[in-house]
Amino acid sequence: MKRRKWSPLLTGFSLTGGLIGFAAGEAVLSRWEGIWHETLVMGVYFGLFALIVGLCCLLAEIIAPELNGRNWRLRYAADGWKWLLPSTLLLLFACGALFQWIYGLQFSHRTALPQDYVLVMDTSESMKETDPDEQSLEAAKSLIGRMDKNMRAGILTFNENVAWVQKLTELKNNAAKSEVMAQLDAVASPIGGTDIGLALTEAIGHMTEEKLPGRKGAVILISDGYSEMDFDNVTAPYKQEGIIIHTIGIGQPNEQGSRLLARIAEATGGTYQDVKQAELISDAFQNIDVSGHRYHLMGERTGPAAASGYYAVLRVVMIMLIGALLGLSLGIIFDNRYLARSFALGGAVAGVLAGLILEFGLSSNHPVFVRGVADLLLAVVLSLSTFLFAVREGNTVTVMRRKSAREYYGRPEGERNRFGDNSKAGRRFR
Repeated sequence: MKRRKWSPLLTGFSLTGGLIGFAAGEAVLSRWEGIWHETLVMGVYFGLFALIVGLCCLLAEIIAPELNGRNWRLRYAADGWKWLLPSTLLLLFACGALFQWIYGLQFSHRTALPQDYVLVMDTSESMKETDPDEQSLEAAKSLIGRMDKNMRAGILTFNENVAWVQKLTELKNNAAKSEVMAQLDAVASPIGGTDIGLALTEAIGHMTEEKLPGRKGAVILISDGYSEMDFDNVTAPYKQEGIIIHTIGIGQPNEQGSRLLARIAEATGGTYQDVKQAELISDAFQNIDVSGHRYHLMGERTGPAAASGYYAVLRVVMIMLIGALLGLSLGIIFDNRYLARSFALGGAVAGVLAGLILEFGLSSNHPVFVRGVADLLLAVVLSLSTFLFAVREGNTVTVMRRKSAREYYGRPEGERNRFGDNSKAGRRFR
């Protein structure tokens, strides 16, 4: 016979565990995202989340054993503590890392990317017409936000003169990124003419001075104009140092400007993008690969994979499996095969819902909130598994451990089993 069960205390404790697990996961992302490899970050994220939720659920059942019964609390709850770490932290760490490795597989050649970027931004008079709403500055902020925490970024503005808004600085945490973004708000209003050669010469000089061993560099040049320049002398240092220049032309009014920017990019191994409208500048910045598309299951995808249906489905499937494994881990802690089945099915449903929220919500301006909703939904729906999927019951115990000879052959006459009857049925799977 099957019966639906629900423990309000378990739901409350699971929700609390989900909230604490979310906070722990965010701490991991804030400290180690971009520093550790994604597989390790996701393994720790899911392992900690499972450990905290599993611990809270175990405590709830010990306090009020609605799902397992009081005899479980008296005789078998101690085994739950033995299985807590391996069935949550270790299992979900290993599977989370594996799923992230699969999710992060790329089927195209991936070369080492630059780690130092200097944004060279045109602030000449003509930018008032081609970029009146300063979309280029907003796109630059977004680009800096996407950079990994082991990178350095600098910002140089130019007209007929040059001015450093921010020299190369480490983006070691979100505070450092915010500080660099804030500097963009202080950029002076467009004025004056255009001297691209002077700006590029200034940029390469600073990058050469600040160069660190083993690091590659790149320049991103944004301009709407054209200027005469000694092309070979300006680009030669870039070729010598192996520093590429990506160029973005904004509403180029003449062919000369477009040809110059395209030629600069081609000569240094960079890319050229011609943006007809300022509103499309952010799209051009998105096409510049500053992180190697190193996305993870709990973060937004960027680059060519951002709109990929394959990765969208893969994320939902992987989070579904995470949910199912989290449910299985509860069954192991409770040492009950039929509870494991219900929790695994409920966890799979919770994982699908959480995966959909992540897939369609992480591209918003509030990714932390989206992750929080997904984590809490996963924890709450998981706690409702035995109500959504009825649990089989009977007069035998459904534990998952090896049986002793005494349990095979019954108990002495008059001794009661854990259900309080005199049957000689041993503990076995049903």
